[in-house]
Amino acid sequence: MKLLIKVLLSVFTSLSMQVGNADVLDKETLLRIERQLPKQIEKLYADNGLKGDFLIAVIDTEGLRYAYSLNERGAGPKDNGLSISTPFLLASHTKAFTGTLAQLLQEQGRFSLNAPLRQYLADLILDKRVAVDEISIAQLLNHTAGFTSTQHSFKTAYLGYQDESELITALNSKMLVAAPGKFRYSNTGPILAAAAMEKATGQSWKRLMREEIFIPLGMTNTSTNLSDYPPGGILPSVELDSDGQLARKGLYKDNIRLHAAGGVVSTLADMAKWLQFNLLQSQHLSDSAHFFDSLHQATTVQDKHYFTYQRRGYSLAWDIADYHDKPILTRFGSYAGISLHVSFLPIEKLAVVSVYNEERGFLLPHVAANYIYNLTVSPGAAQQRFDVEKGRLHQSVEQENAKLLAYSRQVRVSAEWATWVGQYQANDGWPAMEIFEKQQVVWLRWGALEGPLYQREENQFTAALGPLRRDIRLAIEHGKRMIKNGSIEYVRSP
Repeated sequence: MKLLIKVLLSVFTSLSMQVGNADVLDKETLLRIERQLPKQIEKLYADNGLKGDFLIAVIDTEGLRYAYSLNERGAGPKDNGLSISTPFLLASHTKAFTGTLAQLLQEQGRFSLNAPLRQYLADLILDKRVAVDEISIAQLLNHTAGFTSTQHSFKTAYLGYQDESELITALNSKMLVAAPGKFRYSNTGPILAAAAMEKATGQSWKRLMREEIFIPLGMTNTSTNLSDYPPGGILPSVELDSDGQLARKGLYKDNIRLHAAGGVVSTLADMAKWLQFNLLQSQHLSDSAHFFDSLHQATTVQDKHYFTYQRRGYSLAWDIADYHDKPILTRFGSYAGISLHVSFLPIEKLAVVSVYNEERGFLLPHVAANYIYNLTVSPGAAQQRFDVEKGRLHQSVEQENAKLLAYSRQVRVSAEWATWVGQYQANDGWPAMEIFEKQQVVWLRWGALEGPLYQREENQFTAALGPLRRDIRLAIEHGKRMIKNGSIEYVRSP
């Protein structure tokens, strides 16, 4: 069937684990998924006018059992060019790998999660308000350390930086500090936890990930470096214009901006191995009986609702949540319109990974994953739940369509705009901004990102920078041309 990529363990290299009496999808359930999922997703895709690339895989304790893909060119790899080997950015799912690595290094005696920050990070955390003798490394991973830095987050994820000294300055620049102990999600903690692992082992986070997790699990097409993939080989973000047509494609990343909170690239095939490892709670990486305790169980409390998931805790690696009263572990990711769903039902031993790369349909991976779960464990309620959730997706797409209308007034080159062309500097560590002309359109560059300007009101514009959309205002004050980027003020260089 051309609509399907059905992959069994005999076709696909597994983790070489002893499955024993582990739960697996039976033939009836697989047939139900094969019959129902493609037709429902294709109709959903068409009804909402979606234009991106969609991939999904279903995993149980035997490994990858079913996969499906769809884009404007059709369903199945022969038509759409997508497959279980198509690389895509995992974004914030990277945190699950980083937390697992930390636990592994502790089991090996090479690292301590209970150590205070001072033991590994005294030369990085310079703000005296941070209790480096009281906050533990584990609190960096479960987001209860109580501090973060917007500039550090922007430079590591979006804007780039020159060297480690610049990154240290960014971390300690206008740091936001609160009492530790409360769950506050950010990229800062996992990035610093990775720095602590590097200090403890003398090896880079990237090397540790490869040697301690990717290679042992047989994840041969997973990496923390874009340079390990052919140019244009990684699934890009798809950006549309106000008419719903393709405006731009890109990944908007480089190796330096692939970090411990959002810096892994993988495939459906490799993610199946990762999820199989978690479903089995395998001893493939560690023979400790307690290895998964702090990875699959809450180490702190959170009370947050996202889409259909009620999150009640966070481990060192996963959100601990419920979906229709069933425990589910999730760790999603998003970047530049790319939306990633990765989750598993620990009791039913079932997992789903799904990705979509166009912002209007960011809920699609979640709706599809839920449909898989319901077809498997609650088939009588599956269609009703799907109908409710696809309605929420349609509402979300309509909201995103309305936002696209703001991108109808692209700023064209003119004599007036020629007077604004040039570099602009801020005084507090933020990278320069530059207004420049590109193919008769006015563009803005901010650090490593760039994109066209769209006019909203007089002197007020939006810069479409790929993963960021920044509202800016232009002004002339005291005879100086200025860009006001949120609270950051930029002055035209002489």
